[in-house]
Amino acid sequence: MPNLLVELGVEDLPAQEAGLLAEAFRAAWVEGLRQARIAHGEVRLYWTLRRLAVLILDVADKQADLVEEVRGPTVAQGLDPAGQPTPAAQGFLRRYGASPEQLVRKKVGEKEYLFLRAETPGRPTPELVSDILGQVFRSLPCSKRMVWDDSGLAFLRPVRWIVCLWGSKALPVQLGQVRGGRETQGHRFLKPGPVTLDTGEAYVDALRAAYVLVDPEERAAAIRQAITSGEREHGVQAALDPELWARMVGSVEWPVGVLGQIPRESLQLPPPVVVAALHEEGKFLPFLRGKEIAPQFLGIAEGVGGSTVRAGYERVVSIRLRDAASFFEQDRSHRLAERVPHLKMIVQEARLGTVWDRVERIRAYSRALARALGLDEAILDRAAYLCKADLATVMVREFPELEGVMGGVYARLDGEPPAVAQAVEEHVLPTARGDELPQSPYGGALSLADKLDFVAGSIRIGEMPTGSRDPYGVRRRAAAVVRLVLEKRMRVDLFALLEAMDGLYPPAVPGATVQDVRQFLVDRLRGALVERGLTHDVVEAVLSPPRGDFLGVWERGQALSGMRGGEELVSLAVGLSRVRNITREHPGRSYDPRLFEEEAERQLFQAYQAVKASAHKAVERHDFGEALRLLLTLRPAIDRYFDEVLVMCEDGAVRANRLSFLGEISDCFLEVADLGKLVLSSKGEQGS
Repeated sequence: MPNLLVELGVEDLPAQEAGLLAEAFRAAWVEGLRQARIAHGEVRLYWTLRRLAVLILDVADKQADLVEEVRGPTVAQGLDPAGQPTPAAQGFLRRYGASPEQLVRKKVGEKEYLFLRAETPGRPTPELVSDILGQVFRSLPCSKRMVWDDSGLAFLRPVRWIVCLWGSKALPVQLGQVRGGRETQGHRFLKPGPVTLDTGEAYVDALRAAYVLVDPEERAAAIRQAITSGEREHGVQAALDPELWARMVGSVEWPVGVLGQIPRESLQLPPPVVVAALHEEGKFLPFLRGKEIAPQFLGIAEGVGGSTVRAGYERVVSIRLRDAASFFEQDRSHRLAERVPHLKMIVQEARLGTVWDRVERIRAYSRALARALGLDEAILDRAAYLCKADLATVMVREFPELEGVMGGVYARLDGEPPAVAQAVEEHVLPTARGDELPQSPYGGALSLADKLDFVAGSIRIGEMPTGSRDPYGVRRRAAAVVRLVLEKRMRVDLFALLEAMDGLYPPAVPGATVQDVRQFLVDRLRGALVERGLTHDVVEAVLSPPRGDFLGVWERGQALSGMRGGEELVSLAVGLSRVRNITREHPGRSYDPRLFEEEAERQLFQAYQAVKASAHKAVERHDFGEALRLLLTLRPAIDRYFDEVLVMCEDGAVRANRLSFLGEISDCFLEVADLGKLVLSSKGEQGS
């Protein structure tokens, strides 16, 4: 079977979007072929900033035949008493070019209908490629679109050429005024002009000969080799982040590494400033020697290196760092604390007030967290007071990614206590999924306060994430709350904290309450517990009822998972499910043991009294495994109770007494988990 190559040649795409568009291009082709019923093999993706391409292997010569049953009129409408087609059935047959012998009778609901088995032969694949290309092109996501000719075609950048090869044959496809063929384009200035392709299989090699590395993995390997060479030559380590890496891979077709020198005077700047200034260009990579900036940097050039390019790069880097030094000097003209009042003039979200209002809320959260976590309240409050001050600095206005980082730098230079400076620097962490967490306890607490305020405030003004819509990044920050609590082992009741802080916010939009914030965080916790290896039923068991002590929920899940599979736990879960079901509508918990009539009642009461206090103390010291082991000793007494005691007896007083007693036992177990939520067998039988 032949291969299909499709390439869109465009004017330079933004480096940050080129890779995303390429992935969408491949996904759209896979979906387009699926919808067209065209079988195929591997789909290889190639792209640069000037082209998006797929090479699809082993594409079927034609689409699969379409076989479908078509429903016509009812039998009563379509056949006369002699069984011959009526005009209604004849019209149905003519529409599909069928004969009466092909009619089939089938019952649908209460009526019987006439059906036809319609077969549509598959069309040759080359006839369908043009339509699929149009669908693919229209589906590509763009941050903005432009129109460049009178065809009305719109895309992120103008389309300049199309290659479409079916085996060795060029297919007559067209987008707007651009017609497809077999000519691609070589490197813009190393080998400008057309490159003729005989087949799709020759695509990668032909472009490599024209100084274009169209395979992103090959481009990445070339850049990685240049970085490794610089590291080895000078004994340094690259200060590389994922965003810069994506920009480097996406901004060149023939990468060439160029090592340059950073001006000596610029090495006195704080390392994060140098890194941010060079990263902003998208093609300059600084190096570190230990924690200090090394005097070398690496530039990734397009096609040509040499002394001229190096001199140009060094000039650009020097200018950027001189600007950064100027920003730094301006910021140092005032202490960080002196900038805090300026936050009253910065509005981050009008419905939640100024940044100063946000700082005051963070301080309130921080004071409560300091008490809960046993931290020095004065230190954490000072860090909270300063944490957003760098938003009023020139440096952070120029380099927003340095928020927090510069606050920490300036706090140290101002002589703030080390714990305060570190907390200010760390409070923005984690900035992305999988990012590092704050290392200091004060940084962790301040980060938690910052993110709790952001999540609560966003939801209260109606910015609850829905589907793929989350413009404020609320999900990311809520996930960070869960990570901070679980990984930094913060013992704090988030529900009580949110309730206590509720009065700090403006009136919520209708339907947005602190309960919505709680539920949103619980949903993030639920996903985090599953990611950490707990089964879904264990997660539901420890989240019933939901608790604000997320660390305690995680510890309960670990304890319960360690006992999964034991026969005693399975039997107890069944019994507790009966207890929960029978007491669900009974709110009372006051009972009199003197009203117990059966020996089984008295035995369960004695067994419960023997473990009640110890189990409660185990829960208080967060030893949930011990609490479970103590409660498991009640299993024989619970089993006997349900064998011998009729709970719902006719005597109302005795019935209420029994329900209240069982309700208290149920509540005791719920301090650990709702065992009735556990799946008890591979067949999916549940305790509840």
